[in-house]
Amino acid sequence: MNKLNSLFIAILLVTCVSTSAVDKYRVVILTDMTHDDGNSLIRYMYYAHQFETEAIIITPQLPDYNFNDNGPWEKGQSILNAYKQEYSQLRKHHSDYPSPEQMQSVTKKGRGAIPIIWLTNTKKFSGQIASRFVESEWGDIRFSDWIGEGNNPNGESKDSEGSEFLQQVFDKDDNRPIFVEAWGGPITFIQALYRYKQRNSAEKFSKLMNKLHIFGILLQDITFDYLINLDDVQSQKCANMGDVQSTFDGERTRPKWLLHDKGHFWHYVFSRDSGYVKPMTAKEVNGHGAMSEFYDDGGEGDTPSFLYLLSANLGLNDPLEPTQGSWGSMFKPMGKPFPDGYYHTCDVDIAEIKRWVADVKSSFLNRLDYSLKNPEDVNHEPVAVVNGKIGNAVRIIKVKPGKTVNLDASASSDPDGNLLTYKWWVLTGAGTFSQTVAISNSNTSKATIKVPANSLGKTFHVICEVTDNGVPNLTSYRRIIFEPK
Repeated sequence: MNKLNSLFIAILLVTCVSTSAVDKYRVVILTDMTHDDGNSLIRYMYYAHQFETEAIIITPQLPDYNFNDNGPWEKGQSILNAYKQEYSQLRKHHSDYPSPEQMQSVTKKGRGAIPIIWLTNTKKFSGQIASRFVESEWGDIRFSDWIGEGNNPNGESKDSEGSEFLQQVFDKDDNRPIFVEAWGGPITFIQALYRYKQRNSAEKFSKLMNKLHIFGILLQDITFDYLINLDDVQSQKCANMGDVQSTFDGERTRPKWLLHDKGHFWHYVFSRDSGYVKPMTAKEVNGHGAMSEFYDDGGEGDTPSFLYLLSANLGLNDPLEPTQGSWGSMFKPMGKPFPDGYYHTCDVDIAEIKRWVADVKSSFLNRLDYSLKNPEDVNHEPVAVVNGKIGNAVRIIKVKPGKTVNLDASASSDPDGNLLTYKWWVLTGAGTFSQTVAISNSNTSKATIKVPANSLGKTFHVICEVTDNGVPNLTSYRRIIFEPK
């Protein structure tokens, strides 16, 4: 590479480091900091500049930790302290990584602990959880004992530092969506909603609920009953929720949408399928700075709850449209008797999360290099451009059936000067047209789509993948939704 080209790329990288093409996502993380939550938090921190992290609420959850066990808090603090050690190095890559002080200021203690939802009525647990042997026992678990006024059965106030801090988050004059990632310990969040509803007008509470977009890794504990009828969920015979039953007898409240991942997330933890390969191992992660040393082989079951936001920034999906499919899988409407805006992964093939694993892994491996290398020595995602349109927004094309449409990604570029390859394909499950769509030159920068004659009134989604030949390979996307009229 000649000096002029090196200078050009260096200038381009500096520009990429100091600017942001999209608004940051407002994020609230609810975590119990069990065996896999720490790994998910480590990955999250490498992408933290893409988020406006409003709160990280750490709440113990049975059977892993008792209510008075400080282990979850200490684990979270260890990772945040490690982030502090890496902060100056990470800022070389993106100047808007949040400061360690900012991350500490939004990390608060929640209050629990109640059991993971599928163990609710077993009342005990004895067994291995990751590297720990755990024994726990508990009594009857009823919603009203844990949410509302007064003390919980542990003799502690149902309110907590975490639930009170969330009042401030809820109260912000900011109309952007709030993406709530329920990794564990949602009890603190539900108490916060209860208290906010009590303290504020119906109009103000309704305005808050219209901002909330909740991603539930399963439904974690029985306090989700405040948002969705657990008996109705059980009647679907889809998710493993043990023999839990609804114990909430009040009026439920409804967020803008609620995603129920009934088990696709397990692919990031373990699988009994023959030939299964864990998406990420400790051996691959360790040795990349202070945070990486806390990464273990417990998996990352909670990571899909923010993967769909990362892939949205790469142009794959609209983060507000979970049926489109993303790095975090594809969701379908739950249907009656559930409210509109409630989605799940029941009857969705697990291939919808597995298909993206290689791209997700490459992205994280590249981020890990941020800890060891300078910006000019790591790879950067290509800039995908289709038909001259720059930006990550999903494009909609209305066209008559039988017509042909030319799609041109030749204006795409790579900030590192790497060579690019192209792939055009139809993500069948995202649309309503299920038959074959002919794509000519699907492995070149210019493709031709033949709109099927029988596709009137249907939709189909064309994905353009633009991949560089850097190490590791990185991919950006563009989604084009065809609506034959």
